[in-house]
Amino acid sequence: MRPSVHPRGLAQLVMLSQWVPRVAATMSWRVQHMKTNRLAVASAVALLTAACGYGIKASSDYDHSVNFASYHTFSIMKGNSSGNPLSDQRIAADVTTALVSKGWREAPEGAAQAAVVVHTSTKTKHSYSTFYDGWDGWGWRRRGWGGFTSATTYEQDYKVGSVVVDIFDAKSKEAIWHGTAAGVLSGNAQENARIDDQAVAKMFASFPPGTSAAASTGR
Repeated sequence: MRPSVHPRGLAQLVMLSQWVPRVAATMSWRVQHMKTNRLAVASAVALLTAACGYGIKASSDYDHSVNFASYHTFSIMKGNSSGNPLSDQRIAADVTTALVSKGWREAPEGAAQAAVVVHTSTKTKHSYSTFYDGWDGWGWRRRGWGGFTSATTYEQDYKVGSVVVDIFDAKSKEAIWHGTAAGVLSGNAQENARIDDQAVAKMFASFPPGTSAAASTGR
């Protein structure tokens, strides 16, 4: 004998059978809506990051007679300061990361094969020569590669917000590589933090020379 079902219970079962699909549909819509929102946020962040890096112009030059495959170690040396120690540290760390990613290793100053000098141009426009006030014995003046004469090299001006990186042979103190990135630093510390790594990555995109096409201005 089949058990009887109270009419009220039957009505509740019918209502439940109608309610469950509606709840499931609502939950599915909410999950899909959350995924859409997350995708929109991720896209916005990507666009913002790309926009920040769009105005960065990077270029590099190097001594074509140098065999960069013979260099494996480097040390970072402080150049002209931005006036913000945290910014200086961040840029130096980005340069270190870029060189390590290219197969170089950081070493103590006295043991490194290459000396990497990091400069920033802030507040006022700097000429290349002002970066090396007091650097007697270093061959930064004799950088005459890529069709440039040594005179135009060290009289070149750098705009406010530029980052300049020079690599010297640690033993001879002769310059072997020169990189610049304009439009990097501003008065906004948070903005600087976002674009510092992009600027350095652009600068070292074709480093070391000979492994890929030479870097070009605005790359």
